[in-house]
Amino acid sequence: MIARWRGPAWSGLRRATSSRSVRTGVAVVAMLAIVGIAVSALSHLLDGVNGSDIRTALSRINWPRLFAAAVVTAISYGVLTGYDVVALRIVGKRVRYTRAALASFTSYVFSHNFGFALLTGGTARLRIYQPAGLTIGEVAHIMVLTGVTFWSGVLLLLGFGLIVQPGTVAVAGVALSYPVHAAIGGSSFAILAAVLVGLKRRAGRTLVLFGRSIRLPSVSQALAQIMLASVDIVLAATALFVLLPGAEATLFPALLLGYLVAIVTGLITHAPGGVGVFEAVMLVSLPDFDRASLFAALLAYRVVYYLIPLAIGMLLFGIHELRGARVRSA
Repeated sequence: MIARWRGPAWSGLRRATSSRSVRTGVAVVAMLAIVGIAVSALSHLLDGVNGSDIRTALSRINWPRLFAAAVVTAISYGVLTGYDVVALRIVGKRVRYTRAALASFTSYVFSHNFGFALLTGGTARLRIYQPAGLTIGEVAHIMVLTGVTFWSGVLLLLGFGLIVQPGTVAVAGVALSYPVHAAIGGSSFAILAAVLVGLKRRAGRTLVLFGRSIRLPSVSQALAQIMLASVDIVLAATALFVLLPGAEATLFPALLLGYLVAIVTGLITHAPGGVGVFEAVMLVSLPDFDRASLFAALLAYRVVYYLIPLAIGMLLFGIHELRGARVRSA
């Protein structure tokens, strides 16, 4: 019987497993290569900046600045929980806010730090939402909606930043004249407007995507998604801005624009936490900032916005899993 089972089915299983293993291996190798290239580029960008300059810059980030960054970070993650709250309403599921907040927070701190959001953040959401009766399909629906929420905020802020910035703007090291970057900003607004018009015409209907039916949000829900993401991103950038000693408020639009490009680049590359990629793009996008001060702020920011929330998220997720194990064994 074992011999018969190890026929075509066994061969197919081995091929599928092998294929997934190969794809995973290729993805990991590609990710490591990207991180290596980013770190090399970062080293080149910091050429001429010695360790003592960075240590001096770090010493200028005093405790009040760190506390302010931590407070803004906490508010940012608080706003971030709204992504799941709105998504659950669109899906039509009632879940306690505490569960939705836990799912949102843990999934984002895991994906922020480890990359591969579908795997890391998706697993956290699934483990937290399944006990509340949500199916895998519904969790996937929530993930699509929260992703759309984030990108809608990026489009709004990118459009605003590119239009209000006067003169030539350097985006990831590429100099763009005002007509060019204003046109790109206008295109971002046009995309958002087109989406809202389309939603108004198809309110309450479903969209079939990759064989799954996805319920479309209403215009009011879409506007809530856009505003949540915009506020969240602005707060995240503000947490970095307050870590820059001597930075004037007039420099914030340039930092926000550079921040948007950096986080998008980090997400596209799937580098864990955008490590190396985020810092390199920020340094290239903000040539007017003192490099030692900016790099020191980026180091402090990684601790405040990434590593401390990750430690909290792992603790909360561990507690959730222990409680779930006790309930299942009872």
